[in-house]
Amino acid sequence: MFSHQLKKGFTLIELMVVIAIIALLSAALFVNFNDARMLSRDKARMTSLKELQLSLELYKAQYGNYPASGCSVSTSNFAGPGSASASGFSECTIYIAGLVPDFISVLPTDPRFEATANRGFYYRSDGTSYKLMIYDTVETSVITSYGDEFARCPAVGGNCGATVPGTTYAVYSSGAEDW
Repeated sequence: MFSHQLKKGFTLIELMVVIAIIALLSAALFVNFNDARMLSRDKARMTSLKELQLSLELYKAQYGNYPASGCSVSTSNFAGPGSASASGFSECTIYIAGLVPDFISVLPTDPRFEATANRGFYYRSDGTSYKLMIYDTVETSVITSYGDEFARCPAVGGNCGATVPGTTYAVYSSGAEDW
């Protein structure tokens, strides 16, 4: 007599097909999650700028002027916590003097690019005006017009040149528009 043995399990081809499908789905999800992470970092940058802008205005309301750039940086240079190698930028961990801890608990840093030269938070003030930038770090929500809330400059001219600064967010007071 013949006995039939039933073999239970999956064939090698069936397993390979299932693994390939899982890999394709994982790759598609990774791309979507990566876009969401970039967008969330851009939103965090915007929020940090608004918080610092409020802190700067509170400082001015109390002392009558805006705080100086940190580390005794000249009023013609931007100070920032990231490394700086370009002209007009200076490296300084406490890039806004006198703001911490009374007006903000900690000075923010860029969530991704602060360790890259000439990228990240930079601040400049002459006491009567200020400009605060997150310089060249925007990932997805780029600035497309001079009328944007976070545009580095309101129009062509000054240090802004002739192009819209798409990967830089900025807030500033009157008098610092074209820095």
